[in-house]
Amino acid sequence: MNTCKQCQHPFEITQDDLNFYDKISPIFNGEKFRIPAPQFCPECRHQRHLAFRNERKLYQRTCDLTRKPILSIYSPDKPYKVYERDAWWSDKWDALKYGRDFNFSKTLSEQLKNLYEDVPHVALYNINIENSQYTNYALNQKNSYLIFGGGNDEDCLYGKFIVYCKDVVDCLAVYSSELCYEGVASERCYNCKFFVHCRSCNDCTMIEDCSACSDCIGCFGLRNKHHCIFNHQYSKEEYKNLKQKYEYLTPEKITFLKQNLDELKQNLPHIQSHIYSSENCTGENIYNSKNCFNAFDCKDCEDCKNIYFSPKTVFTQDNTFSAPDGNRFCYNLCSAVGLETSMACFFVWYGKNIYYSMNCHYNNDIFACIGLRNKKYCILNKPYSKEEYEKTVTKIITHMQKTNEWGDYFPFNISPFAYNETIAQEYFPLTKEQTEKIKSSWKDEPDPLITEEITFFPPDDIRKVDDHICDRMLQCKITGKKYKITSQELKFYQKMKLPIPRIHPDQRHYDRLKFHNSYKLWSTKCAKCAADIQTTYAPENPQIIYCENCYLREVY
Repeated sequence: MNTCKQCQHPFEITQDDLNFYDKISPIFNGEKFRIPAPQFCPECRHQRHLAFRNERKLYQRTCDLTRKPILSIYSPDKPYKVYERDAWWSDKWDALKYGRDFNFSKTLSEQLKNLYEDVPHVALYNINIENSQYTNYALNQKNSYLIFGGGNDEDCLYGKFIVYCKDVVDCLAVYSSELCYEGVASERCYNCKFFVHCRSCNDCTMIEDCSACSDCIGCFGLRNKHHCIFNHQYSKEEYKNLKQKYEYLTPEKITFLKQNLDELKQNLPHIQSHIYSSENCTGENIYNSKNCFNAFDCKDCEDCKNIYFSPKTVFTQDNTFSAPDGNRFCYNLCSAVGLETSMACFFVWYGKNIYYSMNCHYNNDIFACIGLRNKKYCILNKPYSKEEYEKTVTKIITHMQKTNEWGDYFPFNISPFAYNETIAQEYFPLTKEQTEKIKSSWKDEPDPLITEEITFFPPDDIRKVDDHICDRMLQCKITGKKYKITSQELKFYQKMKLPIPRIHPDQRHYDRLKFHNSYKLWSTKCAKCAADIQTTYAPENPQIIYCENCYLREVY
């Protein structure tokens, strides 16, 4: 067992891991540079990745090229040049202009940090958007608002990991669904509200772990069922009559349904993990994959380990957020898409043989570069001939081996964001003092003004709400933050017969995260047959956990 350099916890490196590191070790100038076994455990490696990804903290500032007011993930006090999206992707500037020689008296991290402060950065990470300016880490969006980590969506609001969806609001990790509200870790659902771990369900409300169900309310663990309420079967006519009570939802009715569902599922078994049409996999929310271990929110993957939201990824380890196209033969990546034989990259799209680079797109054979597009044989944004490139890279890697940097991801202190601006704070929450210990930074924010009395409460019944609510400022009953209802949002609530939310969108997101199983596996035993299993349910949780075989026998 190895000991993590950061958290001091033991972790295992298997012979298969060592074989993987050896197989993807690059060759430069005829010499193979072996990637060493990691110094950090999988969780601490994942934490490092997340500390570079600011999804939700958006700021008003000015484009440093066009001088237009823009929305950006970089706050105005940050020491970076920030360009609006179209300006950054234009030919009005050249990243090669910032090229420099490698300084062998300094670490690579120091030099990358300095280069990052000089090269212009795109304000938001979105592309091919239509009327969807308020999206980040998003592509192919139409009429969408506050979608973070989404692809190929239309008319979607307030979501994360929303892919191939239409008319989806307040959802997390929902795929190929339409007309849905408050869904988590589900796919192919239609006209569903308040649903978790569901597949191919229609016209359902407040359901969990259901598959191929329709017209169900307050149900758990059902398969191919119709006209059920709290797992009790009704005739079609009986269900139709009983359903009328929940046709228009109010906060009181939602609380009632949730409380009854919670009571119902306390005594029902939960499956160890949600893995579908997959072979030899461990993790959670895995679809159509093979030989993937410690994998989460993954689809069509093969021979991978420690991957998170990484569809179509092959023979890759420690890979975080690579939708929609995945990576092949890679290691230690975050927010990278379409890479081959690459390592230690952040927000790099499409290319091969790319190492220790950030914010680069459509390149091949680059090392320690930032902001490059359509380039080849560059180091610290300086172009070389192929021969010079390979000779210089061999010297740099040898230097990195001496500074103990080769093979690791970027350290916390070169992230352009404060720790609590990134989603690392969502999955690995720290205090300000704790961030100092890992050499990260912290951004102090003013506390929202919480008034004792909120001057306006939206009516409980959506039928009593008119368009004037879009002119009112609402205040979150939990955080005190102010928020507004958009006209698009109001039309959705009216169509779905839902009440106006009483909670700020950010707080709704944090509440939703609690329904998504953690990105960690625990070893335990099946409550039915006592077989050894791995699950994302922590040992202290009260759920009854069955292995897959026992669970399937129970529900079918």
